[in-house]
Amino acid sequence: IDECAASADICGEAHCKNLISSYECVCDAGYRYDEQRKTCDDINECEERLCEQMCVNLPGSYTCHCDGRGGVKLSQDMNTCENIIPCVPFAVAKSVKSLYLGRMFSGTPVIRLRFKRKQLTRLVAEFDFRTFDPEGILFFAGGHRDSTWVVLALRKGRLELQLKYSGIARVISSGPLINHGMWQTISVEELERSLVVKVNRDAVMKIAVSGDLFTLDKGLYQLNLTVGGIPFKTKDLIVPINPRLDGCLRAWNWLNGEDSTIQETIKMNEKMQCFSVAGRGSFYPGRGFAIFNLTYMQPSYGNETKTSWKIEVNAVIQPATDTGVMFALVTEDASVPLSLSLVDYHSTKKLKQQFVILAVEDTVVSRLALNLCDKMEHSVDILLKKDQLSLRVDGMEGE
Repeated sequence: IDECAASADICGEAHCKNLISSYECVCDAGYRYDEQRKTCDDINECEERLCEQMCVNLPGSYTCHCDGRGGVKLSQDMNTCENIIPCVPFAVAKSVKSLYLGRMFSGTPVIRLRFKRKQLTRLVAEFDFRTFDPEGILFFAGGHRDSTWVVLALRKGRLELQLKYSGIARVISSGPLINHGMWQTISVEELERSLVVKVNRDAVMKIAVSGDLFTLDKGLYQLNLTVGGIPFKTKDLIVPINPRLDGCLRAWNWLNGEDSTIQETIKMNEKMQCFSVAGRGSFYPGRGFAIFNLTYMQPSYGNETKTSWKIEVNAVIQPATDTGVMFALVTEDASVPLSLSLVDYHSTKKLKQQFVILAVEDTVVSRLALNLCDKMEHSVDILLKKDQLSLRVDGMEGE
């Protein structure tokens, strides 16, 4: 007797398999048959501890994930983890005799110094400087926000001096473009009635001033000096500026004296050191990220809100590893509405292959099978609008 043909719903949700003098109810892979309810229930493979690290249960299946920040990725068996191997041997060596100015994303000073002298002293500052960044703060010297002070900064690749003497505020910019990535010597010297700024020993600014940066307080002449930021909010500058400067200092000399405490602090903190070799653009060997704080407000037009918007990303990349997040938009509550990643497996098909994936929240919306771990540069273009989404890599459209 074929029980499967005699009773169509004998197995409920399951498939009926006829046997000699019997029958068997069979569920799809990843499901278990419940004889009482005649249903196919999902098997939670994560309870079986099949994954070495994180496990995500899915209807009829599961996926394993590894901690990329911990330097591991999913291995060939799709369950265990293996080390992430770099695509290219980047020069990640750092110099203990250098000071990285952009360590603090908020533009907070990386170094704070306070000088006290029994006699009136003039500011003398000299250092070697290297950057590709067009804007940011090198150093501040003076008292507090409402007293006498100077700020040496970079704007559009040229030196800018903001100064406030006896309540009079001025902004001067001059000199050559210096954000070309080459080392150059910069100095600022306070003379009796002027300030002189030099680049490679050539004077680029000479400003007449009335007053002194050192101020007399409790019988001592005092000066505050901060490097890589200012001791008050940037909106209180004469002309506001983006304070964070992705640049490097070396061979510094503040007030004709070597401050050994700075050098010792840098030796103990690798994050304060610069890469010995730097090129235009940035590379991240899996241990850090660049963050840009952007805030947009949707304009209102009467009773209607403008709903047209567009996100466009164009980049030339040379991946450091074959897996990792290349770009992401992150909200204040830490959700990720959009991300571009490089992975070397297809999670649902459990296929080991190189992919570029574009995701909206937790959903992959475009995927392109392409090997980018080849020591070559590749162009990546993303276009996202209300009714359109596009991912192109080297001119090839994602599926």
